[in-house]
Amino acid sequence: MSLGGPGIHRSGRSLRRGPLTRLLPWLALAFAFPGCSEPPTDEVTRALPRRVILISVDTLRADHLGVYGHSRFTSPILDTFALEGVVFEDASSTTAWTLPSHASMLTGLFPLSHGVVTADTALPAEVGTVAGWMREGGWETAAVVNAIWLKRDRFQLTRDFEKYLSIEDSDYQRRDPSIWITDQVIRWIDEQGDRPLFIFAHYYDVHADYASLPRFERLLVSPYEGRADGTGWQIERANFAEEHIALCLREFDPSRCQFGSAEKPRRIDADMERVEFEAEDIRHLEELYDAGIRQLDSELGRLFGDLEERGLADDTLVIITSDHGEEFMEHGRLSHFLTTYQQSLHVPLLMRGPGIPAGVRVGAPVSLVDLAPTLLGLTGLPPRDFIEGLDLSVLMQEADETPFLERSLYGEASGGLQHERGMPGVYPVFRSIRRGAFKLIEERKGESVRYFLFDIENDPREAVDVASLHRELTASLTRELASRPLLPDERGEGVELSEDEIERLRALGYVP
Repeated sequence: MSLGGPGIHRSGRSLRRGPLTRLLPWLALAFAFPGCSEPPTDEVTRALPRRVILISVDTLRADHLGVYGHSRFTSPILDTFALEGVVFEDASSTTAWTLPSHASMLTGLFPLSHGVVTADTALPAEVGTVAGWMREGGWETAAVVNAIWLKRDRFQLTRDFEKYLSIEDSDYQRRDPSIWITDQVIRWIDEQGDRPLFIFAHYYDVHADYASLPRFERLLVSPYEGRADGTGWQIERANFAEEHIALCLREFDPSRCQFGSAEKPRRIDADMERVEFEAEDIRHLEELYDAGIRQLDSELGRLFGDLEERGLADDTLVIITSDHGEEFMEHGRLSHFLTTYQQSLHVPLLMRGPGIPAGVRVGAPVSLVDLAPTLLGLTGLPPRDFIEGLDLSVLMQEADETPFLERSLYGEASGGLQHERGMPGVYPVFRSIRRGAFKLIEERKGESVRYFLFDIENDPREAVDVASLHRELTASLTRELASRPLLPDERGEGVELSEDEIERLRALGYVP
């Protein structure tokens, strides 16, 4: 039996949970929408959508949602949403941080192809985006975002959206949900004219600092008296390499040793309190993170409720995903940005609406590069030959999964490339290649290069290196990965950030 109760399971491993947990999404549905008592069917609606909403929830790892097997009640709304559509169980990002992953999401290209691999590069003018292609196809396009990486005038990822709103949010201890994102989406739907409407909405609520309203923390955070507070700065202090700290103590350089704003600088110096978390501290951080997910889930429920109340849900295609996940010391680190382990790359991918069958779970490995061609396919627009992703709509039917199982999925543009500029050899540079159930990770640090092979299907947490058991496959994947450069020949166009923008990024753990 597949996770999610009624429905069809298309290959791949099947997640399981107990009978009561399987009923909880239906209880949530009955609570949210009284009178809805019948489970969704798997009948496919053939009509094209009147509107499309692509929702990206920053830093949302898949396995912290109930629909992906999480034991804690973090996502009743999303669990219900999933039952009414398609769940892609094994979706991966192309990297572990926001800028290049969203570039892949909106172009259908891996980072080496779209060229956005470091914090000082913007999307090249010659690289097309799904928003531009949909505009050419007669769609009205709109984007509301609240992260510096998605600012149109800086990194160009959102340049092809006709309507655009960037929310400036520099208070990283904000607890309230991003209600203005939802409000703007609803406003654009209200203003929709004769043209079909494509909206891209980016929520930043789950990203550190891990802080949410007290009512959500009471639901998911246990009593705790330790030191972990969920702030980004404390998490980064736990992540700093010993070589980095020693470098700053030996010779203080603000470009690599000072973070935060000029008014409230945070420094790696003799006065900095080092952080070493115990297991109880990590548990508390995960619970704070889970509370943020529950708060975000509730806010998305407000959007879905509005669509239902106005009778717009049946002709609205909604796609929910994330740019990357989050680590909680599974491989010795917190946060994201650096590694390409599954905790950073495995993201949710849920779809509901016209053309989407209900109650289907797809087990084949897919990627964020598949979103652009899928959007084109589901809206009846012609495919683009140069896109590296595949149209996922074929997986929702009884289609041959061989092309998805045999292709290579790359994890690249590691944050280590950014660190190499100011501190060569201090932080490793990670990248990975995935083919079917197996994933090879490369870790470079200075002159040292190490490889690890994992069987994702049987070992999703990547705890056991099986390279010695699959020598031929390891050699093949190593050769293919080695044939790809760490940096593209033609990187994206240069970006000059203001001092304020640089400090904002560094306060979030990104070091340009």
